[in-house]
Amino acid sequence: MDIRMKAIVIGGSKGIGKAISDNLKSIDINVVSTNSKDVDTSDLNSVNEFIKHNSKTDILVLNTGGPPPINFKDIDEKTWQDNFNKLFVSFALMLNKIEINKGGYVFLVSSFAVKEPDPELILSSSLRIGFVSLMKMLSKLNLEKGVRYINIAPGPTKTDRLIGLLDSSGESIETFSGDFPGNEIPEPKEIGMFVRFVVDNRIKSFNGSTIYFDSGLLNSYV
Repeated sequence: MDIRMKAIVIGGSKGIGKAISDNLKSIDINVVSTNSKDVDTSDLNSVNEFIKHNSKTDILVLNTGGPPPINFKDIDEKTWQDNFNKLFVSFALMLNKIEINKGGYVFLVSSFAVKEPDPELILSSSLRIGFVSLMKMLSKLNLEKGVRYINIAPGPTKTDRLIGLLDSSGESIETFSGDFPGNEIPEPKEIGMFVRFVVDNRIKSFNGSTIYFDSGLLNSYV
């Protein structure tokens, strides 16, 4: 019988999700790492089917790529609904129906736009802040089980996706990094190492907290 801790990492096949999966595996945690074929968070039927086969875990990592930039006037009803499902409803269903064992963790990978909304990322900025609010409320409601809810809010991160987007626009990663304090773009492994540290050391103090990974790019000080 496998008595190792279990983790479910949504969107764990690449980028930040893969870095989290790899780091949890390194401390002998049984990781269920999904890609879009395993569960499509914009498709609620896919989400509910996934939940049927993954009803309990110790660690749940809610992670999915954000929508592309789009002008507010160009966002139609279907686009709103698809992204509402992808960034909010699907994750809410998982939190409602997947049991987190006592003393477990829920990590949300959102965006630093929850602190400083980006007018160019209207869908992401507006929908993610709503889910961060839900995480905060659940951190208060589930104290008796000792489950901790932590929002990880990255800025631009040196993933293959970012590098591909820069290449297609003709901008190098070196030029892009010049916008960051110290010319350093956060790397996915740093976020993975943070999650591993919290889990491996049973850190409880971050409950309901938002942790930013932006290399000081944000202007806010609170």
